[in-house]
Amino acid sequence: MLKIMILYNVLLVLCTLSINTLHACEILEDFDNTWAPGDIIIGGLFPVHEKIVNLVDIKKPKGQNCERFDVRGLLKVLAMIYSIEMVNNSTLLPGIKLGYELYDTCSEPTTALRASLRFLSKSNSSDNCVEVRCNYTDYLPKVRAVIGPAYSEVSIAVARLLNIHLMPQISYSSSAEILSDKSRFPAFLRTIPNDGYQTKAMAKLVQSFQWNWVGTIASDDDYSRSGIANFILQAESMGICISFKEVIPRYSSDQITKTRIEEIAKTVMNRTKVNVIVIFGKSSHIIELFKILSTHKIRKVWIASDSWSTNNNITRFENIHNIGHIIGFTFKSGNLSKFQSYLKTLPVNSTNVNPFLTEYYRLCTLCVNVQNDALGACISNQTHFLVVNEHAISAMEVQYRDDDFLVNNIEPGVISSIQWSVTAVAHALRNLLKCKEGICRKSFDIAPWKLLEELKNVNFTDEGTKFQFDSSGDFNSGYDILMWKLVNGKMEFNHTVAEYDIRENKFIIKDLRFNELKGMASICSNHCQPGQIKLSSEGQHTCCYDCVNCSLNTFSKTIDAQQCFHCSEDEWAPTGSVVCNKKKIVFLDWSNGFSIVLLIFAAFGIVLIIVIVVIFIKNVNTPAVKSNGGNMSFIMLISLLLGFASVGCFLGKPNDSTCKIRQCLFGISFTLSVSCALTKSLKILVAFNFNPANQKHLKNLYNPWLINGVCTGCQIIICTTWLVFNGPRAQTDTKRLPREIVLECNEGSSVAFAVMLGYIAFLALICFIFAFKGRKLPEGYNEAKFITFSMLIYFISWITFVPVYVTTRGKYLPAVEVVTILSSTYGILCCQFFPKCYIILFKKEYNTTTSFLKNLFEYSLKSTNNLTKRQTFPNASIHSNSCKPIKSNNCHMSENINSNSFVQNNRITRVSRKRHSSW
Repeated sequence: MLKIMILYNVLLVLCTLSINTLHACEILEDFDNTWAPGDIIIGGLFPVHEKIVNLVDIKKPKGQNCERFDVRGLLKVLAMIYSIEMVNNSTLLPGIKLGYELYDTCSEPTTALRASLRFLSKSNSSDNCVEVRCNYTDYLPKVRAVIGPAYSEVSIAVARLLNIHLMPQISYSSSAEILSDKSRFPAFLRTIPNDGYQTKAMAKLVQSFQWNWVGTIASDDDYSRSGIANFILQAESMGICISFKEVIPRYSSDQITKTRIEEIAKTVMNRTKVNVIVIFGKSSHIIELFKILSTHKIRKVWIASDSWSTNNNITRFENIHNIGHIIGFTFKSGNLSKFQSYLKTLPVNSTNVNPFLTEYYRLCTLCVNVQNDALGACISNQTHFLVVNEHAISAMEVQYRDDDFLVNNIEPGVISSIQWSVTAVAHALRNLLKCKEGICRKSFDIAPWKLLEELKNVNFTDEGTKFQFDSSGDFNSGYDILMWKLVNGKMEFNHTVAEYDIRENKFIIKDLRFNELKGMASICSNHCQPGQIKLSSEGQHTCCYDCVNCSLNTFSKTIDAQQCFHCSEDEWAPTGSVVCNKKKIVFLDWSNGFSIVLLIFAAFGIVLIIVIVVIFIKNVNTPAVKSNGGNMSFIMLISLLLGFASVGCFLGKPNDSTCKIRQCLFGISFTLSVSCALTKSLKILVAFNFNPANQKHLKNLYNPWLINGVCTGCQIIICTTWLVFNGPRAQTDTKRLPREIVLECNEGSSVAFAVMLGYIAFLALICFIFAFKGRKLPEGYNEAKFITFSMLIYFISWITFVPVYVTTRGKYLPAVEVVTILSSTYGILCCQFFPKCYIILFKKEYNTTTSFLKNLFEYSLKSTNNLTKRQTFPNASIHSNSCKPIKSNNCHMSENINSNSFVQNNRITRVSRKRHSSW
């Protein structure tokens, strides 16, 4: 608390002392200015000269001489004078005259601040001094509002000073975005948009022409740095890359600046892929850069900011057309015909009250023999000579140039903005002074902050266009876009090719020449075509990349795609594809050549079965048919026929029904066929087994119909369970083949499928074992041997089937199983039925009861003799001379065997007849 009291007392003392203190004052003649008296004075700050002489060598805080007279700065001064005279001559402020004090800033902030102190001097004071107060609410300065300055950097400095008094400051060309910040510049207004809109429009222009590799150049001042930074931010958000960012020093020596400009020129020439360059900068810097580049015929597109887009000094030097296309942004303008007439009627005499106009005429006198094209440069270069020889030149007779030089140097957007600035102040004063019916209140003690509040709310109309300040203190009037054009060997920029609408964020094309720029390319890498993606290397700009084809089954359909999109499951695409193609739906259809071959084999098998059935029916009572199982043979043939018929379910377009039928039909029919073969094998063992104990046991097990029923019934149960819980069904396989969708049968439960096939294999194995044991039958009737062969063919077929089935993909997968079915079915058919048909058709002499009994007798006799010998001489071989080494009792036994052979043969005959009857 004590510290706060101390600080308060110190501040109170300082304020008290300050009120009674007058700081060092300046007299009006010490400034480059022009003025006119009035009831209310409006200040103005204009860059009549481009620079201060020897700025880097200043040693004392005194006024400095300026050089390089700028005709455009003079025109700004004249525009304000004209605008004030127009207000005074109108009924806008009846009975009230506006005066002005206009100062030259020399394009430099310090000079502008010195002039601004003049604006803040107390009103109606003869000493022209500024009072220092703690509170300026009731303070009335000489000037109530300031128009200008031109450059953003100067405006920022002046605005911070004028903020102390909240004096309205209306700039006509300071477009830096920072000045829209009312927390830092509460008294700043402008009759143009801020640079945020200009840079946004520039970035949109670059994007619309598909340029993504650009360079930037900026002068080292607040306006240029802010503008180029905003452009880079906007451009990068739109995917535009900045190749180089160059800065030209502004306050360094001429030699340093020149060296830096030469380095930048080399950068521009070396970056051959950068054909678009955006420049925010001083016109003098641009001129020096273009002079270097024009000698090398650099054909590029230059995007000009409002600071130099309409600068005649740039258009006049030689070979300007060699640098390429210049497209510039400038502020919206109004009708300037009256101002042009005003310029043509200016007074011409050496004692003109306007020292700026007087200096212009003197410079024109020095350049009297210079053509208009070079007059601007001559005037600028002669300024230093005029300053050095001021007294000698003052006596020189002024020679008037009867031409349109001043008119041709008008910057329409800036001149219109100056007029609107004065008009806005006049309308605000009209409201404050309560002007009604041609009468205004004659009280002129209007504090600047009151005028500021009124300015924020003012609105007026000029030629049908309504103007008012937005919440940031800006006019959002939009931009005109100019293209410099070579006409009769001279560069002109007076033609507007497009407009930029700030509210709609779009360009309005006015001239098709605007579209000519589409032929210019400025890209780091060529565009990736549809079917490719951009692949950037680490550390590279995103605009510099390689184009890589999209991988298999992916696509991209846009230029410069960032990623490839996957095709859907029913589509495919080759590498580098633009679109996906529909996959072809494939299956093993009936018209396929392989299908036709398989069907032919299946049909041939069915025909063979029918032929065999016919043969067997005609010879049903013959030994050959009976030995093949009799009626059981017909059941076996029917099962084989169903096996051949199941082939049709494996071909054609799959559906749920055919998928379920084909496996079950094959499984049940083949099980029935193998069970019949098993029954026949068991019957052979029963019929030809001479071991009484084994024969009795086998007879108890042998029941053909029961065996077939049980074996087939188990398979039916397996198939039914499979169908109920997870049976086969049709499905589309989109992943197996790259370009085709395989319409196939999903077997559902793989376990059930394996159990079904395994069950058949189990029955076949039992059948094989039984048949192998009874393989030594009578010659010509050896049924077991053929059953054994058929089962071997079955095993070979299905053992081969497993690895082939697992590794096969695509529509030919069903054909693998079909081939296996056909081979195993043909194996049973050929091995078990063809020999019988051969005997029936070609060996009829063997198909008789007598022949059959004879074979059985011979087989039985052989089997009986072998059995007797094994029983008698289990450990000895029987030879004709076997008795010699053997004892007499053994030889006696041998004689007994031979003597009883006739009895044994009679017994065999009876057994053979019995076995024939059982077959």
